[in-house]
Amino acid sequence: MAIKIKPILLILFLASVLRFWQISKIPSLNPDEAALGYNAYSLIQTGKDEHGAAWPLHFKSFGDYKPGAYVYLAIPFIKILGLTPLAVRFPNLIFSVLTILVLYKLIFLLSKSKKLSLYSSFILSISPWHLQFSRGAWESSTALFFLLLGIYWLYLYLINNREKYLYLFPLPLVVALATYHSARIIAPVLLLTILIFNFNKVFKAKFLIAIFIGLLLVSPVLYSFLKNGGMARFGGVGITADMGPLSRSEELLNQHSNLNIITRVIHNRRLLYTISWAEKYTSHFNLNFLFISGDEVPRSKNPDMGQLYLIELPFLLLGVVELIRSKNKHLRNFAFSFLFIAPLASSLTFQAPSALRALPMLIPLSILIALGLNSIIVCLLNRGRWKLFVSWILFFTYLLSVLYYLDAYYIHAPKRYSFAWNRGFSEVIPYIESQKDNYQHIYLTNKYDQPYILYLFYSKYDPKKIQSQIKLTPPDQFGFSTVETIDNITFNIPSEIPDHSLIIDSSDFESTGQSFRIYTK
Repeated sequence: MAIKIKPILLILFLASVLRFWQISKIPSLNPDEAALGYNAYSLIQTGKDEHGAAWPLHFKSFGDYKPGAYVYLAIPFIKILGLTPLAVRFPNLIFSVLTILVLYKLIFLLSKSKKLSLYSSFILSISPWHLQFSRGAWESSTALFFLLLGIYWLYLYLINNREKYLYLFPLPLVVALATYHSARIIAPVLLLTILIFNFNKVFKAKFLIAIFIGLLLVSPVLYSFLKNGGMARFGGVGITADMGPLSRSEELLNQHSNLNIITRVIHNRRLLYTISWAEKYTSHFNLNFLFISGDEVPRSKNPDMGQLYLIELPFLLLGVVELIRSKNKHLRNFAFSFLFIAPLASSLTFQAPSALRALPMLIPLSILIALGLNSIIVCLLNRGRWKLFVSWILFFTYLLSVLYYLDAYYIHAPKRYSFAWNRGFSEVIPYIESQKDNYQHIYLTNKYDQPYILYLFYSKYDPKKIQSQIKLTPPDQFGFSTVETIDNITFNIPSEIPDHSLIIDSSDFESTGQSFRIYTK
């Protein structure tokens, strides 16, 4: 008797393999991941974070006050597996795969099409954009799972009248808000939009009760955000942190010999910041960003690739046409609303387009690509002799795209972006620990981001000891701080180095094959 395996299970298996393979080594652990893991480790050991705060909702960390949900999600994995890259990445690995399953269920609920559901989930499973943020402790990807789950449960009530989900859907949305900053803009706007499209089912007493429950649950997160430097954090990375529009406004005003109300209005800094926001928002739909070069931040992309496969461009354009023509109002309203809402949080920061902050865009983009692909496949079914030929071309082009991605990710990215990924710390920190008592001073370069937290992570430094001596530097222009000294280790190399010192300086990995240069004085 033949065993019939559901296609979605094969897709989930493929997604799991692509995300789990060598996840402990590639990419190298970055400082944000190390901070999440070490603070979870500190809570396990002492009940306090690295700064001595007991069970906080936001973690002070580098002065950026990280939302705390991911830290708590990581605790059981670190408790079982120890303080390792795999342990801190495991929660996001699981939730990233589950995102694919939720997308499958959501699209089937909205469209009643099993093929479209499978195509959407398959496209997400092999997407370079989603893979990039599945293989690390990225709160953005974990928040996306909870956001999508909350929306799916909401539609279960709106479409299928499953009343218990009316009271359950706020729960995952609250977790999303407690996991990543961007969700705090995207989730409320998307929720409000869906409610407007379904107003006939919304204005009921029981729905208001569900909303009240959600607001009650999220209030501690909102209070903690406002209390613990949330607005200061936004000031550091928000669009106003970019001084360009302000400088441009002053320059344009100074070029006028006589200022009047008209010149003051057209050269007003607020107008220029609005124009800057519009440019940042629309940049997320730039085909160069999506298909050619991708994000400018090396951690968020692969060498010589966009965020999506180039082969998906015609599918995307065709999918837009198909969705516009579609009579399925639930699918059309959801996909287009999500597509235009998803870049909002990213566009409000000085660094845009941002693949990390705009990751939710990938959900509607996957739906549109799936619609286009489905349209082509349906067309092929009526083309007789051309059907097999074109099908094989599509298959091999997609296969080559995935192989190109895997080659770029596993071979070229670790070498080209070694600086961005803080490569080499897992080897150099144990060496520092072995030599710590042999030198009066140890100097570790601060060329790489936040070296102190990587030292704490890889050395499994006693949290009680760091809580008693940690001291952050004054915040920089972006609101970030760091730690300069732990014991006899200084995370900076001064111009004058005393005798009996061990120095670990940076090195050019592409030319030397090493991230660090070690010498003594």
